Formats: sequence, structure tokens, C-alpha cells
Amino acid sequence: MPKLWKEPEDVSSWRKISVGMWKRPADPTIYGYEIVDVEELLTYLDEVSEASGEKVTITTYLTKLISDVLAEYPKLNSIVVGNRVMQREHIDAFCQVAVANEAGGSADLSGVKLRDSDSMTLPEIAARLHSRAERIRKGQDEEIEQTKSVLDKIPPLVLPQLMRVVDVLTYVVPFDLSKLGIRDDPFGSFMVTNCAPFDIKLGFAPLVPFARTPFVVLPGIVEDHVFTYDGEVVVRKGCQMAFTADHRCFDGLQIGQLVRGIRDRLHHPRDYYPAPETYSKTESPTSRDTRPPEASKSTPLGS
Repeated sequence: MPKLWKEPEDVSSWRKISVGMWKRPADPTIYGYEIVDVEELLTYLDEVSEASGEKVTITTYLTKLISDVLAEYPKLNSIVVGNRVMQREHIDAFCQVAVANEAGGSADLSGVKLRDSDSMTLPEIAARLHSRAERIRKGQDEEIEQTKSVLDKIPPLVLPQLMRVVDVLTYVVPFDLSKLGIRDDPFGSFMVTNCAPFDIKLGFAPLVPFARTPFVVLPGIVEDHVFTYDGEVVVRKGCQMAFTADHRCFDGLQIGQLVRGIRDRLHHPRDYYPAPETYSKTESPTSRDTRPPEASKSTPLGS
């Protein structure tokens, strides 16, 4: 066998130490971010909020649009089970909620799962998020409180091993563990977590191993940014958005489908969703938040 490498000269002490500290790379996480022009979006969300009576935020809108992108490209709605990448039957969103502890110091992190979020309207998502988040913050959510009660009884030394057992029983077998306060696939297809309430401009969220959710979108605060349009420099409201994905579930082509779908809907909300007056409380509640064919800017690629 030919010799393919040799010992380098003058190896630094740091390089010797680093090889001793770390193992081979084994993390499939992909990170990315961009600054998105949200000036048109903010106006649209304000108009929808006024018409519907529900405060529709960027988090609400991201939840809806990502759900719709997954509906457009069903193969992206994936989960790793064992050594296989599987396709989920439902599109479920998980929105994280920060809950201050009783002392008012550090915050606990909980969340709201929305089942079949692609079938919900923007005001419906907003109403569900607001009501559930309020119950969680007040400690009135039975499901969350049951889970906390179970966790309080488990010794810290046992918790890691128990979580691995629960993970197998939930996803690989699976068993119904609802009586123990453990929901079926509790985190769903994707996560949205907003760091703007903490006055953070840009943050990168980790993938939670126990969640088996293959991507997380994290928007930061909205502030003035410089953009160029047709060679002209303009100052508009923008938001830095970070994206964390599991490379086992997505390749470059699929991540491109996700990013383009998210970006275009953020830039042109009126091309994808009904006029704000459609959500008026005086209108019939039967109208769904579907994209009018004549307003479509893109055609599904059949994924």
C-alpha cells in the first residue's frame, strides 16, 4: 500500500492537545442565517391583526408559512427513526415559550405543539399560541404541569438513562406514554423559537436530540437594515433569522427548497395569503388560509 501521509514538522502544542481533547466530527448540524426585509410583512401582519382581533406576530407567520412549505414539499417533513429517515404523516409545529420562575430570575423553556398546523389560519395559530402560552406561564396547563410533576420525582442521576429509554419507547417501538405525561411525538416537524423578546439580534438554536425535530428557525429583533433594490440603497425594517438543520434529513437541494419557500413568503406575504380583510370578525369563519392560485409566485416541484 503506498504511503499517503507523513508526520508534519513543527507540530504546535495546541494541535497535539486538541487531538487529545476531541474525537472525529460526528455532528450533522447545519447552520445558516440571513437578514430578511420584513417591512411589507409587518404592515400585512398589523392589518391582519386589526381585522381578526388576534395579535399575529412574526412567530405566528413563520409557523404558518413553514407548515405550508412542508405541505408543498412533503418529503421535507422528515424524522430519523433508528437508522432510517422516515416521512411524517402530519405537519406539526412546536413554538417555544419562555416561562419566568417564581423568583423572577432565570426562565424555564416550554412550548406549544400545534397539530396539523398547515390546516390552520393565521388568526387560529395566533389564538392557540396566545391562550396556551398564557396557561403555561400561569402554571395552569395540565399537560405541562403533569410532565413537570413527573420530572420533579426523578433523581438527576437517573434522568439521562430514563430519557434514553423514553426516547426508544416513544419513537422506535412506539408505546403510548400519555398517562405518564409524555406526549406522542411531542415536538413535531419543526420548531420556531423567537429570541427577540430577550433583545437578541441573532442567535443559533441547537437541535434537541430528544425532540427528533430536524430543523429550527430562530428570528431575532426587528430593526433598521440597509438593503439594495435595483441598485438603489434603502433603509427598511429587517430581521436576522437563523436556521439550524439536521444534514441526515436534508441535502443542499432540499435546504434550498426550504430557504426559498421561507424567504419568498417573508418578502411577499400578500402573494401567498389572503387579503387582511378576509380575516375580519364580521366575515364568515369558514374561509381557510390557503394561497389563491392567481396569486402564486411559485409552482410546487412535485417533491
